[in-house]
Amino acid sequence: MTTLTTNTTKTGIATGRPKDVLKRENILLAATALFMKQGYELTSVEAIAKAADVSKLTIYSHFTNKTELFRIVIEQCCDQLAAPENFIAYGQLPVKPGLLQLGASLAVLIYSAEAIHLQRIMQSEAMQHAEIVKVFYEAGPQRVKLAFAELLSVWQQQKQLVITDINRATEQFFSLLKGEIYVKAMLLLSPIPTAAELELHVQSTVTMFLAAYQSKTNMDQL
Repeated sequence: MTTLTTNTTKTGIATGRPKDVLKRENILLAATALFMKQGYELTSVEAIAKAADVSKLTIYSHFTNKTELFRIVIEQCCDQLAAPENFIAYGQLPVKPGLLQLGASLAVLIYSAEAIHLQRIMQSEAMQHAEIVKVFYEAGPQRVKLAFAELLSVWQQQKQLVITDINRATEQFFSLLKGEIYVKAMLLLSPIPTAAELELHVQSTVTMFLAAYQSKTNMDQL
């Protein structure tokens, strides 16, 4: 008698055949291109399936629904462009050069044409699909800010910073990093800043932030 074999977990529960990794990657590539171009609402599962050259059934074998697929796309984009899991490494640097380096990387992301386009799309989705905007915020901006807050905690433990409310300080840093030039770029009132303009903007952001939170002892040692 032929014995059927299946993959099992350590608990002995059958898991079946592994997913087709290549098809999953193609689905994510197609979904990313479509979501970034036309947003959540205008992107159908049918269109993603056609672009990925798979069936809708294949998509649903990898992802529960379109919302889950969107969340994973945003998480991947966030990981590739911002790499929040690496923020903690900046804690090995003195606070000023660390903030300047990280601020420069974040500015390149925030002011990229792709990020600004996606932000405009999310704003247009807000009125009709608030739950999707929440998914976007939690998968992208919130993850970046949580990682930044963790980094501030490290510098505070090193007594380089004195912060009573790290969450508020995080919001202030990102507000400074955007500022008026971001508003104008979003509204098409001015072009996206040049590399030189962004460098000056990051420098002034860091200077203002440290004026509020750098410890007196740390400043005396500079």
